[in-house]
This record gives sequence, C-alpha cells and structure tokens, in this order.
Amino acid sequence: MPPKQQKSFFEPGINWKRSVDDTLPRTWRTCINACQAQWYHVFTAPGEPEGMFAIRSNQQHLERRRQVNEFYTTKTINKLAYRVDHVSRLCLDKLSQKSSSEDDSPFEICQMVRFYVYDTLANITFGQVFGCLDTNSDVNGLSETIATFIRYGMVVGTFVEWHPIIIRLLQALTRGGNKGLLALKSIGEKAMSNMDKYLGPSASGNAGPESIQKKPHSFVGVMQERHRRDPSTFSRDDVTYHMIPNIVAGADTSSASLNAAIYYLWRNPRALARLREELDKWAVTKGRKIADGLISMVEAQELPYLQAVIKETLRIFPGLGNNLVRVIPEGGLTIADHFFPAGTVVGINAFVAHANRDVFGPDADEFRPERWLGHSDAVTQMDQYFLSFGRGPRTCIGKNIALLMLNTLIPELVLRFDFKPMDPEKEWTVYNDTFMYQEGFEVKIRERVIGGAR
Repeated sequence: MPPKQQKSFFEPGINWKRSVDDTLPRTWRTCINACQAQWYHVFTAPGEPEGMFAIRSNQQHLERRRQVNEFYTTKTINKLAYRVDHVSRLCLDKLSQKSSSEDDSPFEICQMVRFYVYDTLANITFGQVFGCLDTNSDVNGLSETIATFIRYGMVVGTFVEWHPIIIRLLQALTRGGNKGLLALKSIGEKAMSNMDKYLGPSASGNAGPESIQKKPHSFVGVMQERHRRDPSTFSRDDVTYHMIPNIVAGADTSSASLNAAIYYLWRNPRALARLREELDKWAVTKGRKIADGLISMVEAQELPYLQAVIKETLRIFPGLGNNLVRVIPEGGLTIADHFFPAGTVVGINAFVAHANRDVFGPDADEFRPERWLGHSDAVTQMDQYFLSFGRGPRTCIGKNIALLMLNTLIPELVLRFDFKPMDPEKEWTVYNDTFMYQEGFEVKIRERVIGGAR
C-alpha cells in the first residue's frame, strides 16, 4: 500500500478529463508549491545524490537549479549553437548520401533522429559526439541503458516502497556496473580532464582563456570555468552532477519531439506545403543556397508558421507521457468541485490537457499549426494549458536546448528533402515508458532544390 503520508485517489465516476482541464491553470499554480510525489524518488539509487528530476522538495530543487540556471539561458545555449550545427550537418549529409545512393530500400527515420539527438547532446555537453550517426548504432548501449532506467522508474514507481530492495538486487546482479552508464561517466570524466588541460593551471579566479567566455567549448567547459571562478560554491562534483542529466533527461524527450514534427508534417501535406512555402520564400529573399550554412535560431524565430508548427508538435505530442504528479498541500484542494485532502497524490497529464476542446478548439485531436496564429487572447489561453515542458519552478531546464534542435533541424529537413512514406495509411508505433518513444516511420528520401539552385 502507498506510504501513510500519501494517498492515491482513484474514484469511479469522476470525469478526470474535465477535472484536470477545467481548472488547470488555477490548480497548477497551487500545486507547484507542493512537493513532488514519491514516484520521482525511484530515479535515484540508494547512496547516490538525487538528480534535479528526482528531488521532491521544491526548496532543494531550487537551490540545485540556481547553481546552473545561467548555463541554460537562451543567450548561453545560442552560443553553443555551433555544436548543434556540426551534428546537424552530419545528419543532413547522411540523408543526402542515402537519397543519392542506388539503395532504394526504406529508411527508418525515427532511429536516425534518435542518434542525431544523442550525438548533439553529447557535443553540447562534452564537446564530442558519441558516434551514433557515424556508426548508425547505439554506441555503448547508451540508448538502451537510458530506456531501461526510465522503464524501471515507471514500473517500480508504482510500488515505490519496494524501490530500495529491488534496486539493490539489480545492483548485485550487475556487479561490474551498467556498461552504458559507465561509458557515459567515462566520457564525462575524459571531457573534464581535457578541459582542465585547455584551461591551464588551476588557480582561484582563473576562468581560463578568454575564448571560452566568448564561445563556450561545451557545458563541461562553462561549468569548469564556473568552478574555477568560485570553487567554494560550485565544486568539481557539482560539474559531474549536472552534466549527466543533459543526456539522460534530454535524449528521448527531444527525439520524440523531432520525430513528431517530421511525422505530422509529412502526414499532413497542407501543413507541409505551407511551411515549405514560407521557408522557400525566406531562402529566396536571403539568397540562400545549400552551401551557405544552416538557419540560425534568430532567423528561425522570425518565421511565424515554423514557430506554429513547433508549438503544435509539442502540443499534440508531448515528450513526457506520464502524469506530472504532486502531493496536495496542507489544507487540501478543491478540483472541479471535488475536495482532495492533504497528502493525496494528484497528477496533470499533458496529453489530456492539450486535448481540451474548450481551449484548443473542436479539432484539438488534429495537427493544425494555424491555431497558434489566431487571436492573441485565444493563444494566451492555450499557453496557460501548455505543459510540454512542465510549469512553474519545475519547468524543464533543458527547454532551450530542445527548442534549438527543433529550430535548426526541422527547417533544414523541409528545405532540403522530401520524405515519401512507404505506406501512407500505416501509422507508426508509439511507446510510453514515461518518456515517449516512436518507431516504424519508413520513408524514401529525395533531395529538393532551394530557390532554383543547390
């Protein structure tokens, strides 16, 4: 049974869709000040420090987040865009080679996107890629390791009191350590060592070469620079603590978002045609050719339909499939005319909230980016129900990284390629293991012409 201080509330007859949707903005503002439910606790092994995703206390979470907030601002992330561009070019070159080869076999796009995200996050975080795109493989089993870790949390989190026993049994069965996790830590330690050499002799206040401040080497680089500036408030252990979640928490969610954008665009020819028209006009106006480089974040944000496509993708297919669960605070809370006593575990699900027809329209189940180009009052209301990155102090800290990848890769794919689904009637396969996961979108690839010239 659940721990005494928490009660899970499941009562037949309650219209949960209405309960969540009708009062979401007001309810969420109240709930964000409460601690997370014990379900999050299972994402920490006994004896290990709690990652930010697993920390239940809002105050402790805030203290940890304040350590690294500056690294995740739009300004800092945009300085690392060149690392996203590097992997994006690798991805685009791979697609170009496939389109021009004599091999006319179907191409599974979901797996390639997943490898792209893993290499991109590695390049941003460590300053080097894993090599997933080059080898077309799950290097060191990293993807499978993370999938197993998340799947464990989803299942065992339902019986959280068993977590200490089950995790120790699993640790005993894998005494050598998990191959994927060990590889991830090894890469991080190597990146830190290389950065030590780059920065030079350690000394208080020595932030290293001026170049790293103007053009950050990687997350490890900016964190090491911060550590050298003030080791008393940001230790070397803090560098290790914060760099690993970039991969663990960001890989599958970002992959799901990118795959969803591709899938829904190419299964909705009208939306694809409108986005392509906007991008082609932009390319012609700028005199843009393939060889000229990639679209920048600033340029992408000036394209209204592209932004609507990204927002609609995140609405119709959030990267997190489970409820965002919280514990009702002292004094209880009334939701949809039903009182929930303190200690009750409640949850808001982004898929459910985003399907509210009263907010998103009678066609809420359809992919229609135009809804985000409507009247400002309607868009404001939709934003209040938008939960793809969470809300409040628990908003996903890596949000700007995900948006940078979406704003870089999606317009380049639409400009450069056409994907022909092998079976237009066949839907892909979707898994919800807490984070969303897709497979089975097979296409044939053909290169396009931009503005009449390549």
